[in-house]
Amino acid sequence: MPPQTIEKIEKLRAEIREHDRLYYIEAKPTISDRDYDRLLDELKQLETANPELITPDSPTQRVGGASIEGFEQVAHSRPMYSVDNSYDADDLTKWVERLPESVDSFVVDPKIDGVAISLRYESGQLVLAATRGDGQQGDDVTQNVRTIRSVPLSLDTINRAPPAVVEVRGEIYCRWDVFNEWNDDLESEGQQMLANPRNATAGLLKRHDPAIVAKRRLEFCAHGRGEFVGVDAASITEWNAQLEAWGVPTNVHTQTASNISEILKIINDFDSTRHQLPYAVDGMVVKVNRFDLQDELGFTSRFPRWCIAYKYAAEQATTKLTEIQWQVGKTGKLTPRARLEPVFVAGTTVQHATLHNMGEILKKDLRINDQVVIEKAGEIIPQVVRAVVKDRPPDARVPVPPQRCPECDGDIEIEYDQKRVDDIQKWSKRVDREVQRAKRHGEMPRDIPKPPPLADADESARFCINPECPAQFRERLEHFAGRGQLDIDGMGEKVVEQLTAARLVSTIGEVFRLRDKRNELLELDRMGQKKADNLLDGIDAAKQHGLARTLAALGIRHVGSTASRILAEHYGTIDAMIAASEEDIATFKVGESESGIGPEITKSLYHFLHSDTGRTVIDELKQAGVSLEMPQQQASGAAGDALAGKTLVVTGTLVRHSRKEIEELIVKHGGKASSSISKSTAYLVAGEKAGSKLEKANKLGVPVLSEEEFEELIAD
Repeated sequence: MPPQTIEKIEKLRAEIREHDRLYYIEAKPTISDRDYDRLLDELKQLETANPELITPDSPTQRVGGASIEGFEQVAHSRPMYSVDNSYDADDLTKWVERLPESVDSFVVDPKIDGVAISLRYESGQLVLAATRGDGQQGDDVTQNVRTIRSVPLSLDTINRAPPAVVEVRGEIYCRWDVFNEWNDDLESEGQQMLANPRNATAGLLKRHDPAIVAKRRLEFCAHGRGEFVGVDAASITEWNAQLEAWGVPTNVHTQTASNISEILKIINDFDSTRHQLPYAVDGMVVKVNRFDLQDELGFTSRFPRWCIAYKYAAEQATTKLTEIQWQVGKTGKLTPRARLEPVFVAGTTVQHATLHNMGEILKKDLRINDQVVIEKAGEIIPQVVRAVVKDRPPDARVPVPPQRCPECDGDIEIEYDQKRVDDIQKWSKRVDREVQRAKRHGEMPRDIPKPPPLADADESARFCINPECPAQFRERLEHFAGRGQLDIDGMGEKVVEQLTAARLVSTIGEVFRLRDKRNELLELDRMGQKKADNLLDGIDAAKQHGLARTLAALGIRHVGSTASRILAEHYGTIDAMIAASEEDIATFKVGESESGIGPEITKSLYHFLHSDTGRTVIDELKQAGVSLEMPQQQASGAAGDALAGKTLVVTGTLVRHSRKEIEELIVKHGGKASSSISKSTAYLVAGEKAGSKLEKANKLGVPVLSEEEFEELIAD
């Protein structure tokens, strides 16, 4: 290996990291995005030619090629608490007055409206990124977080030894300009727009493809600490200075104060500044500066006693509600959106607001042509708070929800508030028990007060249940072809977009007729002959995956992979499933146990199988030669009884099999695949980076198997 090549690679990495520092830490970029990308491309080319020189912390390694199969739960070394809130100066003053007299220094920083994250560095290298979760444990989202350029993959500890352990607590967020571009994309595609950057960020971090996360250019800002070993910092100000030296972004608007007067001045002054920031801020966080005093004050069961958030009042405005539009999302959910006369609020002109569902519209008594109060507290699509009833005009009219899907004219299914449904069901069961009791004793049944019947205002959602609805089709097609379903090689998000845009695929069945359209396929952007042939071969292979995976791939509401496997094993063929009554589907047993196919799954499946759309989809699949029966070995029962009656859990990174494949083997050999560890778990099959499930298994005494030991077990 020529030393010049090694030197060039190291020089490029150092240069790119320095530009990251200038952009994210100093906020003083010295080159354009195009020039930055050129440096990155040059490094990629050198590493591609010399793969043995690629290191995990190289800037090129931010986007991994492999999708994430699932998110492991990991325990936090120190709990991640929420922060208590205050809403006025009196609350904040009382909090300060309760603190010991020794507290004479505070840190006040913006409360970025993002997703709390913990970054763990060991020997200077990023090894874990975990969400807050329940505070004790969260989701391992390391692969996704590695795509965020403002998160250093390694701490800048040149000329000094890196600390053994550093946990940086902070916020991952989406800038307004990126968020607005994102919503523009969704609107142009006819998809439901996102409510606010925080929810968008939270959803994005749980995506299973890091490349999609990288596309949205999330950012990170540190605001706290978790565990740290070998770090000399006695206060937040010292900690922040150390973070900046390591290349970790902190907030440039962080200030210090020595008393309540200074704190309130910072908060009041920042109220006007926050609307000019490129990200959402909904308050300020006030913290005791010294770490020893933080430790002395400690925590309640939910919050630290040494910090509090001051939440700014939501800004409101009054305008006219001119129309209610219904949008169809990827799951078929119909969401009402208020069209408003333009009004300026919280720094932007607002013309639309979310209404959530018809039940909310009725509860708030909103009418078209009403004057309404809207509120914007960090929301890009504001909420309608209430109607100004005293100013209701004569032409105000009650909105009428759609009875058919506005996109495809398909059937609509209405869902109601689950608590109200549960109350009515509980009342019915209590009445039945009382009637039986009265019969046994020869008495008249006692009157049990009946809850109010379901009303229109109890509506929680409307769904289009046509699986071929154009507004839903692209997302359904992506699910159909995705990993864990039919796993069609080469049919990812980008290709799905191309196929639907070019109208090469407009129904599920047309996927399997693409080989007849090979010439049109080759006309798609960047679709060469090899890529096209790989796609077509993947489609052919998908025909043989069998009933369980095909059923799960259809995206029928409530019918996931577990329910699909249970149903497919019981009925064996799609025709037998179609011939079954709704009652039979709801009541069949697996051995001596209930099947677990509840009323929601039953209703949704039965409706699909007997709808015009469902019959069309199934007929198309049959004509295409797709296998709609269980493979003989599976249909006739387990491959063996080595795991009969045993529950197993799979965790960690496996080598020979995917986690789903191991779970399928468990079921084939008579066992049950579960996702959670308990005393009744027979075995934990653990790969590398097993995390909290391995710890729990050891505590409970659950036997742990390697992948090889699992194979030996089922081979016996």
